[in-house]
Amino acid sequence: MGMLDIDDDRFWWSLLVIGCLLSIIAIVNSDLGLDTHIRMNAANSDDGVLEWGHTRTVDPLASDPSYTKVIEPQIDASSNQLFFPLGVGIIFALGIFSSGYINPTKIEAGKIAWSPRLPAILSIYPVFIFAIGRGYFEPVIAIVMGLSFGLIVVRDNIKRSVQAILIIASLAFVMYLKGLSTDTISYFVIFAGILNFIGQKVDDKYNSIEGKQSPLQKPISMAMITFFSASILLIGAGFLGYGGTLSIIGDSPLKFSFALFGSLLDVVIIFGLFGMMLWPFIMPLLTHLKQIRSYNLALLTSTCAGLLASIWIYIAVLWTFEAELWGAEWPDIMWIMGNNGRYISLLIIPLFALMAYTAKHYPEMPSLWSPKEKSKTLLLAIILVLPLTLLASLHGQTMWTDEAAEVLSDSMEDDQEFIFIHEPTLAMHWLYTIRSDLDLDGQRNITGHWRAPDSGWQDEVVNSTQYPNRGDISSIQYIVVAPDIKADIPEGWEILQQGQAPWLNGGNQWTIWGKVSPQPN
Repeated sequence: MGMLDIDDDRFWWSLLVIGCLLSIIAIVNSDLGLDTHIRMNAANSDDGVLEWGHTRTVDPLASDPSYTKVIEPQIDASSNQLFFPLGVGIIFALGIFSSGYINPTKIEAGKIAWSPRLPAILSIYPVFIFAIGRGYFEPVIAIVMGLSFGLIVVRDNIKRSVQAILIIASLAFVMYLKGLSTDTISYFVIFAGILNFIGQKVDDKYNSIEGKQSPLQKPISMAMITFFSASILLIGAGFLGYGGTLSIIGDSPLKFSFALFGSLLDVVIIFGLFGMMLWPFIMPLLTHLKQIRSYNLALLTSTCAGLLASIWIYIAVLWTFEAELWGAEWPDIMWIMGNNGRYISLLIIPLFALMAYTAKHYPEMPSLWSPKEKSKTLLLAIILVLPLTLLASLHGQTMWTDEAAEVLSDSMEDDQEFIFIHEPTLAMHWLYTIRSDLDLDGQRNITGHWRAPDSGWQDEVVNSTQYPNRGDISSIQYIVVAPDIKADIPEGWEILQQGQAPWLNGGNQWTIWGKVSPQPN
């Protein structure tokens, strides 16, 4: 089959080189993602807050700079917009190299075999190329989770307590990267530690009784128990009004139920089995996992199951919450926010690590490292994903706000203000992309406000009317109208600049209005 001989390591080296080149292209080709602009703005403020107001506004039609939020974790970043994509890319490159040691080959004479197969799969996973170009943290989170699983698989003689510490520590670090509070992380560590301690004691008790087999050593059974327990706990907490964002479950149960089905398709099918190229091996893996009896392996599978349940429900909650927050069309929000399915990427290395662990004990099982009768299916899975990988590399994040920000920067004086007219969906995110190019470090003390087109903002500007949970826009000097937005501009304003948004942003016209200076008598 020449270059398409999937059993030849040269095929995998070629795939790895292609994936790495596409990641470099993505860094060069793409602007930062919207979430990265938010993180960068917080990193460049004195106390880690969003200076122009929280992205989740109290008033669904307007922003309030006094209602803000600290963004965690605090990452020191200069105004250099390559900081995030290059940082993520370098960490991911180190993780890719390390992942080569995750394979079914047993350690001999202290030497660990290195294989290009898993690194090649990771390098062409569309989610990672998408995330690297935009400076998102998904590759870093995947490496954090993957290295703990990989170490357990490579050194499968590590004590159970050490394995548990590795997994709990990696989960805690992931929670930190996702911005959870230190109190929440501390409670999780304590709860997980106690639960694992009890589990080990129960397992030891069973092992001490002749003829008894511990139920905690059944990977599939424990994974199912963990999955359903986590799902019931999260959904139950939401129905009872606990957990902040989770409370939307009780407020909009029908929308949430519908979102659960969409999230399952997005997370498990599209970004999971298909995107990770796992579908050729999933049935053989599950079949052989049923046969293994191991507390360590049950711990790994339970962790994957718990994370899968949490991500599945979290994304459904996010879609439901933000649909209500923005008054977005339902179910269009699921299409707009469909890339949230990328969160499942943190499981790609753990799942392949499980495959390697199982293949080590059952060499006859088809796996990435020995596909056997699944060779053609694996090749098909790779061929189907490669166009998406290419698209993720070439179709980077595009902006129109950078040009608008340049016009504002040349026109505005220090301490002045402007408003941004945009539909509620992702409006504050787009507002902060303007700040990134206009006043990232806040030294000019410029303030940007957001208003929805139908928010009645004209009354605030003309009559200086004040509304609760809205910033004061009576003294603004500029109005920025996003593409596709029709806005009734009050008298006394003139067009300062118009521009065309990139085709990938719709290709329509944006406009900046400036206040007409009063004529001298």
